[in-house]
Amino acid sequence: MWDEYRWIVVVGSFLAVFTAYGIGANDVANSFGSSVGSKALTIKQAVLIAAVFEFLGAFLLGSHVTGTVRKSIAKIEDFYDIPELYMYGMLCVIAATGLWLLLATYFELPVSTTHSAVGGVVGFALTARGGDSVVWAASADEFPYFKGVGAIVFSWAFSPVCSGGVAAVFFWLARFFVLKHENSYERSFWAFPVMVFVGVFVNAFFIINKGAKSIKAIKNMTTDTAAWISVVVAVGAFIFAVILAKFYLKKIVERDLQRKEEAEAARIAKEKEPKTEEPEAAPLSKKESFFKSLSRGLNEDVHGVIEEQEDVNAVHEFTVQYDHKTEESFKYLQVFTAICDSFAHGANDVANSIGPFAGIYLVYKIERLESKTGAIEDDMYWILALGGIGIVLGLSTYGYIIIRAIGVKMTKITPSRGFAIELGSAFIVALGSRYGIPLSTTHCQVGATIGVGLLEGVKGVNWMILPKIIFGWVITLIVAGFTTSLFFAQGAFAPSIYGVRDVNHYRNYISSYAIDFGTRAETLVTTTDANNCGATSTQDADGNTTWSFTNAACQSIYDQAVEIVRLGNLYIPSKQTQRLSPDDPARLLCRINNLDEAITARYASAKMGESTYGTVAAEHTVFDTDSNAAFCTAAGL
Repeated sequence: MWDEYRWIVVVGSFLAVFTAYGIGANDVANSFGSSVGSKALTIKQAVLIAAVFEFLGAFLLGSHVTGTVRKSIAKIEDFYDIPELYMYGMLCVIAATGLWLLLATYFELPVSTTHSAVGGVVGFALTARGGDSVVWAASADEFPYFKGVGAIVFSWAFSPVCSGGVAAVFFWLARFFVLKHENSYERSFWAFPVMVFVGVFVNAFFIINKGAKSIKAIKNMTTDTAAWISVVVAVGAFIFAVILAKFYLKKIVERDLQRKEEAEAARIAKEKEPKTEEPEAAPLSKKESFFKSLSRGLNEDVHGVIEEQEDVNAVHEFTVQYDHKTEESFKYLQVFTAICDSFAHGANDVANSIGPFAGIYLVYKIERLESKTGAIEDDMYWILALGGIGIVLGLSTYGYIIIRAIGVKMTKITPSRGFAIELGSAFIVALGSRYGIPLSTTHCQVGATIGVGLLEGVKGVNWMILPKIIFGWVITLIVAGFTTSLFFAQGAFAPSIYGVRDVNHYRNYISSYAIDFGTRAETLVTTTDANNCGATSTQDADGNTTWSFTNAACQSIYDQAVEIVRLGNLYIPSKQTQRLSPDDPARLLCRINNLDEAITARYASAKMGESTYGTVAAEHTVFDTDSNAAFCTAAGL
């Protein structure tokens, strides 16, 4: 464990929950916008589904998209030599992503967690290593046959158009075979098993084909085999859904319809009663007030905006109304498609959100950076639990803003429309996860919503809010990248206690090494070999001794030794009076090497390691080969 960087793991865990909170408030909220907007689910029920199926999606299928963001956006090999900075960079990515998601939620902008994380990674890589460390565009062996930032930009158009088309097809089929018929209510119960078959097949295929590759029995399975197994599983689900629809689901729908009629009758009766003044409620305690504020998101009336805003009301009034009993039966189909959507979202976006923290933890654990860094390992699934906690809190307390924007303001969503939106979005997101394309579930959800709305005509979509949403998509990469770059630069390029400590330790070592070697070299020519060197000394008025030598080689050794001792004293951090350049340590070592060679040349006839002369050189050899010595000459050191 890398103990001095434990704080990054601790802070990162809190920021991971913070970012997951933003995901719940923005990204997960837009996934459930159609379900809550159609009144198939309440926000409380959406929170429960998210808590289970977002986790399962990330657990079973999410590691592949995490790998895409990790490997296909930045060149991880460029950071092998600076794993500490990689940890800090991922910390900045998490912080920037969480901040942007919450800010976007405040301004009612449904944005992408995936693209926020991608923008953060780009900002970090640019600041740390420059533009060459970012994969702007590169070829790939499978669809879409290129990767990098260019693939992200491509997905801005690809994902909403494709999901819109798929969702429109699903809704057109529902209208053609069910909604436009007089017996649409009866037909809806036969549509339920068919849609269950499609949803189960899509999710089962991608779980087997990609998500479960760690299981030995599945690892070498072909795509055809995976497809056949998925068909068998889907057929089983179809048979179960037929039984459920025939013997159970219809009774539940009719019971719900009766309850709604009774509730509506009670409401009308209450309105006819004479109004009486109700006693003023007692003020809430601080504790009660806190919990009321905390639960506001669960109890928010997101449909109130229909009466409050004219443009929203116009869209809802224009939309065709189908049989209310049929729509009620589609609620349970939409609950199923909401589960599929939540699963796909967990596979794509939740895994991306915890990917940077997984990278932090793995580097901390093994003290190095590897190509697999950022992938969820067997002992790291607790990280997914952190994400689950944050998502539930974010969706329950702050998710109503995006739910209202996607599920109510953009178009009128009924259960029959909502199931098509969710199934179309889930299909494209799962497809992207299969091929490692970091698609945005937000883009898919918005595209699917528009696709279904356009089947009613251009007036079926609230075009007033669309430019705002697209603007949010475009600036996500920019804002997340710039914020991450700012955070990273502030920390990485600021003075560091660890950096100063290590530099001072290195300088102290070099200083003592140089002073010791230079002093012993001085002693060699002024004392041990003074007679052969022709050494003479003079003292000035201050008592300073100056040596001169009749032997030129000894004079050269002495002059070099004095200079090395002087530089060695200059390198002592506590005595340093001027800033050293980065190549000064190498320059000093090269001076020591030159002096070492001079001593060796002068006393070559002595037995190295045994004589006094040889001991000085043998104990302080810096470079052992001529090629290393040549480095100093070539570098001008």
